[in-house]
Amino acid sequence: MGRIAILHTGGTFAMESNEQGKLRPGTYAFDYIEKSVYPLFDDHIEQFQLCNIDSSLFRPSHWKLIADKIAEMYENYDGFVVVHGTDTMAYTAAALSFFFENLDKPVVLTGSQIPLKDKRSDALQNLVAAIEVALRGNLNEVVVVFHNAVFRGNRVKKRDAWDFDAFYSPNHPKLIKLGIDMGRLDRLFLPKPTGIFALNTALDERVLLVPFFPGFDFSMLLPVIRDEKVKGIVLEAYGSGNIPSDNPGLEELFAEASGHAFPIVVCSQSPAGKVNLHLYEAATKAEFYGLISAADMTREATLVKLMVALGRFGSDLKKIKKFITRSIAGEKVAE
Repeated sequence: MGRIAILHTGGTFAMESNEQGKLRPGTYAFDYIEKSVYPLFDDHIEQFQLCNIDSSLFRPSHWKLIADKIAEMYENYDGFVVVHGTDTMAYTAAALSFFFENLDKPVVLTGSQIPLKDKRSDALQNLVAAIEVALRGNLNEVVVVFHNAVFRGNRVKKRDAWDFDAFYSPNHPKLIKLGIDMGRLDRLFLPKPTGIFALNTALDERVLLVPFFPGFDFSMLLPVIRDEKVKGIVLEAYGSGNIPSDNPGLEELFAEASGHAFPIVVCSQSPAGKVNLHLYEAATKAEFYGLISAADMTREATLVKLMVALGRFGSDLKKIKKFITRSIAGEKVAE
C-alpha cells in the first residue's frame, strides 16, 4: 500500500462562484475528495492545505513553501501531488525541479480548467490520474499531469486557456500517455539518483524578461544594468537566437553587461526549437560578449533557472554560465 500526500495551493480546481458569478477560492475540496477519490484507492492518502489562492498571485515564496513542505514530509510518503492553478504551473514545476537534489520520488502537479464542483469539470479526472501516476508511474522527478498526459515539469508550457488539453511540451516527448493502459516511455525518465535527497531553495527573483520586437531600442535597458535593481536578463530572441545586430544600443548594452559581469540568457520566442548563437552572423555579437544560450529550454524554465543560479552563485558569472548551460533536471538538451 502506497502513501500519497496531496498538497493544495488553490487555483481553479477548488474555486466556486460568488453572488456575482465570479470565481473565488472555495473550501469544499477536502470533503469532496475524501468522498469521491479516497474510495478509488486502497492506498493511504492525506491532504494538506498550503494556501488557497489564484495561481496568478504566486510568487517565488510560494515555490519555497511547497518545496519546504515536501522536504519536511519526504520520508513519510511515497509520492506527492500538488494541486495548483494552471496559469503559473509551469513556473512552479520548473522551480521545484531545480530545488530538489537527488529526488527519488514523484512530485506531480495537476489542476483543472473548470472547478471541481461543476458538472463538466476536468478536476476529478486530473486528480485521479495524478495520484495514479504518483503511485504507479515509477518516476523520480517533478512532472505535470493534465488531460491524460504526463510531462516533465521543467519542459511544459500552458498553450490553451479554453481547451481541456491545456499543456504541451514543445521540445520533449510526453513521459506517459494515459490511455486504457499507462503507456510509459521509461527510456525518457530521469534515472534513479544514487545520492541523498537534499533541498536548496536559494534564488534571486530580480530578473527581467525582455522579448524582442521590430524597432526595439536596446539602449533602454542600459539603466537596468547600471542601477543594479535587476541582476539578470532573459532575452527572448527571434527563431534560433537571431538578434538584430544593427539595433540602436545593442553593442553598448552587451559591452555594459560584459563589463559588469551581468548575466544575459538568450532563449527563443519560438516554443519549439533550439537557440544556436553560431547560426546567424547577427547573433555572433551575443556570443562574443558572453551571452548565455538557453538551448531548447522553455521561457519559464529559463527564467526560473536564472533566478536559482543568481541565488546560488551571486555575481560569479562563470558559475552562473556553467549552471545555465548544463542540464540539471532534464530541462534542456545535452550539449
